[in-house]
Amino acid sequence: MSRLRLGLRRALTEVSESRRRLVSAAVAERKRLERDLHDGAQQHLLAVGMQLRSAQRNLDPADPLSIELDRAVNRLEDTVGELRRLAHGLRPASLDDGLVAALRRLAAHSALPVDLRAGTVETSDVVAATAYFLVAEAMTNVLKHAQATGIRIRVRQAEEHLHIAVTDDGIGSAPSQLSLTTLRDRVGAVGGTLSVTSASHEGTTIEAVMPCVS
Repeated sequence: MSRLRLGLRRALTEVSESRRRLVSAAVAERKRLERDLHDGAQQHLLAVGMQLRSAQRNLDPADPLSIELDRAVNRLEDTVGELRRLAHGLRPASLDDGLVAALRRLAAHSALPVDLRAGTVETSDVVAATAYFLVAEAMTNVLKHAQATGIRIRVRQAEEHLHIAVTDDGIGSAPSQLSLTTLRDRVGAVGGTLSVTSASHEGTTIEAVMPCVS
């Protein structure tokens, strides 16, 4: 029996380590893709747009060719915007300035007032990305379903662990099962735990605890 238990523990440890390696590899790949999009495709499109604008200035504004060039440049600008949104979804560039700075920027663009309090934290890139997407998903849930008037976010580091709590004052709308499973899988992949507390008309709190380095 003891050998069986030892074997099970080893198997669970191997699975856990494998998940962490996969998450680390995925974050590294997202970071590379974000950099490639920013330094490659976006810059090339911006350069083409500048060349078209330069050519357009040599034409009469009423010239049909000038009008077509204007439309082409506008389409290029829309494409650059889409690439930026895609790169942001892969890995927010704001994480380059640290997790807290990225969360402050996220809060600043929220449609609801956000009370963000965060101490100094030091985490690996993998954990920072996990924490960021956790908060972003929690905020999205609040905006879509909670009918809340505000969001409270608390971030702190206690010894070797990062603690995050996102609370709203809404109707008590917990994330969907799919969102909850995704969040639990993402947090669990870095060795963390996730809990959700929700009561009718008393709001919802999503809490996560994860190691600072994974």
